[in-house]
Amino acid sequence: MSASSRSVMSDSSIAIASAVAAAGAIAVALIIMALHGLKPELEPSWRFISEYATGRHAWIMKSAFLIWGASCAALSLALRHEVGTRAGKVGVAVLLVAATAMVPAGLFPQDPVTAAPDELTTSGSIHALASMIGIPGLPIAAMLISSSLWRTNERWRSNRSLIMTTAHATWISLALMAAYLVWAVPRAGGFNPQVWAGWMNRLVVGSYLTWQVAVACCLFIHAKAR
Repeated sequence: MSASSRSVMSDSSIAIASAVAAAGAIAVALIIMALHGLKPELEPSWRFISEYATGRHAWIMKSAFLIWGASCAALSLALRHEVGTRAGKVGVAVLLVAATAMVPAGLFPQDPVTAAPDELTTSGSIHALASMIGIPGLPIAAMLISSSLWRTNERWRSNRSLIMTTAHATWISLALMAAYLVWAVPRAGGFNPQVWAGWMNRLVVGSYLTWQVAVACCLFIHAKAR
């Protein structure tokens, strides 16, 4: 097999993996939007997206977590040879860890935010642990990967504005949510309709998915152009 053949096969595999990553992220966004209509009892302003994995139609949100995990894993595999720095490679590894964490996050539903301490379940604890890996993991991966891509790869320099803007949006949205909850929850006496935790949660998830789609689409275009 010639070197050019190996290169074509590699680019073809990268294009497929990046397409899966983009399609998966878009599918997750569409599923979440659909669940707003399917489960209107969970008011989106203050209930977390993860709560869609309980009660009626729980399997849909559980599937969304698994789709998201698979799409992040596909993106990490596609990016392995695109990043040229140690920090970038660490970012790819962190993305894969975050993808893995989405599996237990989907299989073990979150406890309702209204649950009292004596109502907390093992499933909720496992979900919380997985979330503590995945939620901060994605912004870390986004920043490390995006910075490495445009700094060391000529093809990515034209995409610098897009990938860095969306990468910064991941950690900024997470910081805003954390700061808001620290301020709002004690003032409201806990999670209730006065605390817009749901909107903040959706902002974070939206920023994560936007970065994933942006990088995956750029990667797909580069792979097809080679």
